[in-house]
Amino acid sequence: MCTRNARSWIEILSVSGITVNRWVQMAKVMETGRIVSMLRSCSGRDRLSAMIGKDVKAPEGRVLGERLEFISRKRQGALAIGDPAYPPILREIGEPPPLLYYAGDPAVLNRPSLCIVGSRRATRKGLLMARQLGSDIAGAGFTVTSGMARGIDSEAHRGALESSGKTIAVLGCGIDIPYPPENASLAVDITRAGCLISEFHPGTPPQRYHFPMRNRIMSGLSLGVIVVEAGSRSGATGTAGWAADHGREVFAVPGHPTEKGSEGPNRLLKEGAWLVDSVKDIFDIIKPPGHNGPGTEESEETGSFNDGDEMSGEERMIHSALEADPKHVDELVRICHISATSAMSFLTDLELKGLAEACGNGMWALPEKSVRRIVGGDNWRKTGPKEVKNQKRLL
Repeated sequence: MCTRNARSWIEILSVSGITVNRWVQMAKVMETGRIVSMLRSCSGRDRLSAMIGKDVKAPEGRVLGERLEFISRKRQGALAIGDPAYPPILREIGEPPPLLYYAGDPAVLNRPSLCIVGSRRATRKGLLMARQLGSDIAGAGFTVTSGMARGIDSEAHRGALESSGKTIAVLGCGIDIPYPPENASLAVDITRAGCLISEFHPGTPPQRYHFPMRNRIMSGLSLGVIVVEAGSRSGATGTAGWAADHGREVFAVPGHPTEKGSEGPNRLLKEGAWLVDSVKDIFDIIKPPGHNGPGTEESEETGSFNDGDEMSGEERMIHSALEADPKHVDELVRICHISATSAMSFLTDLELKGLAEACGNGMWALPEKSVRRIVGGDNWRKTGPKEVKNQKRLL
């Protein structure tokens, strides 16, 4: 699906050697249809060259044909900035993309959205937190927006899909290129339950400088950006920076100060981002569309169930030493001051009860159901700078 305006932009942006920003400036003084008419004649291209100050050539016919053929396929198309279906929230940012290619349902671009971002090399705890937030946010009626990168982004999308919600993946390459390659099946799932979008032409490979451009779109589409784990200077904190520039809310999940993935969120908290212990903290600031959503009442999953009721004293001791991120049995022996034989016996019993998980190579961790119950509830982090919530939004 594609309007005449979008087709004009595809043709205009297929001219090599002229920047997108230069064409955007031209479109402010001349209709896109008029620019296309000039591109199709020698005299018109000469006039455009004089106006722009660079030699303007006609788009290569084969390349233009491939792009127009791409948007003619089922559930694929392009939206241009003047189109009625172009997201109004994105139009209001400083440099909105004049053209967006999409695959899937473009209607989700106009639903209330929250963005979840974070590290590509996240901890297990961070991945589970991202998935839980994605599930809860989508379940409350928001669209979950992210970048389909490895790690936090991918888990946020999967969480949204788990709850039969909507999700948007903003790509730093053409939407016909699965990147990273292992997310090819995830991309297909997203097109069925949401939308893939990109400002880059089909066939454009991923480049490092594409991703900051991609990040501004993720922020621009969203009411707020949530950073789960990230380095102090990273793409995720860069997205939070775009959010601050765009007047969006910025949220961060705190972490232990010695963990590398905590540097970015903890820095954002110092600068005034909203602290996120659970999804309720997000919904206190940005109300879910139409209803309260999870986190406003105690659920069965985050309620009164107590793992300790099923454990002996020795098992409770070793269970308390387990975390979301795996620990080697030797470390557990040192922490609990027990023998390796006893530790393995207790761990095996805990595994049979569903209270511990063997991760291979002598590594043990809390099972996913326990971690997700913890990160989904208000007790995920019982101590910390709650007073941060009284600070102003990140400026």
